[in-house]
Amino acid sequence: MSAESVEQLPVLPSDLTPEWLGAKLGHKIKSVENTRNIWGTASKLFYSIAYEHKSSEERPTNICVKGVFDPKMIEAQPWTVSLAQREAEFFSKIAPTLSNMIFPRGWWSGTSDKQGIAIMNDLTTEGCSFPPEVASYPVEKVMNGVQQLAGLHALYWGQSQENRPWIWNNYDPAMKFMCSFWDTVVRTPGRSPLPDHLMDGKRCNEALDRYYSERNPRFRTLLHGDTHIGNIYFTADGRIGFLDWSAFHFGSCFHDVVYHMTAMLTVEDRRAHEMEILDHYLETLHRLGGPKFDRHNDPEVMVEYRRSFMTNVIWLICPDGLQSKERVAALCERTVATYEDHKVIDVILGQPKLTII
Repeated sequence: MSAESVEQLPVLPSDLTPEWLGAKLGHKIKSVENTRNIWGTASKLFYSIAYEHKSSEERPTNICVKGVFDPKMIEAQPWTVSLAQREAEFFSKIAPTLSNMIFPRGWWSGTSDKQGIAIMNDLTTEGCSFPPEVASYPVEKVMNGVQQLAGLHALYWGQSQENRPWIWNNYDPAMKFMCSFWDTVVRTPGRSPLPDHLMDGKRCNEALDRYYSERNPRFRTLLHGDTHIGNIYFTADGRIGFLDWSAFHFGSCFHDVVYHMTAMLTVEDRRAHEMEILDHYLETLHRLGGPKFDRHNDPEVMVEYRRSFMTNVIWLICPDGLQSKERVAALCERTVATYEDHKVIDVILGQPKLTII
């Protein structure tokens, strides 16, 4: 269930009353208890619910209400509202179309000019668990992750913002803005050291610009956009689910694949198994209705795959406070290894400049 109207949605936790929640969930609520909160650019407020009347309808008893519930943050960082709105739109417009992915069940979502709210299940009550700040996982887990990404990609293969104008690209501009401070950030005391070829901000930003402007349209689809280790969870039976859908946009399919793989695996496991993972992704993509690609005989596949490791750039220049220092350090190390193994900057800058129509 979703709503898009002139209604001004709650911007304070105190506004999430039993009456408001009951109206959105479609059942009169007797009482709610705020069990815990996770504060951030998008905060998650957790509630247990008791209803006035018995019902045969399925309805949640433990929910997570996600939105921006700090007016000072909205004033200081208004862009956080657009992220909350984007996630609410995922639950109302994209989630109902997906059958081959695992994500939290949504019960209601809506947007206003100053807010985006999604009401979803409290995953902890379903026996789900979440990765620690720094971790690595077996190849089988990553296989499960890219298999689900293939399900999303196959469903929206070849589509673009022209087909769905409301899905504007909020991801590329954010990355380009953060990378504009490259030379300062990478030289900040205490940051993970980078090899010399990644200390040149001008060259790296040129590569980023060309990566974004010259993505091969053969591989365009709808992306989750932010598939790193902090945006997944594990179901009670050990499968991966994907969280935080505030960055979905159209781009190259390999963006999701390499970003997920790099974050989840040790350098050694990624080096040993990445072609196996890529083949599993490509086979699943075709099985679920996407095109058939042959990385051995179609050179464009591997060029686009190698270029797509540029999407890991966030771990090289991640601002303090956006992620923990421990996570940034670990994923920076894994990212540097991918850049060196695949000669990412050289591959991007060494290609003839393309004009994408």
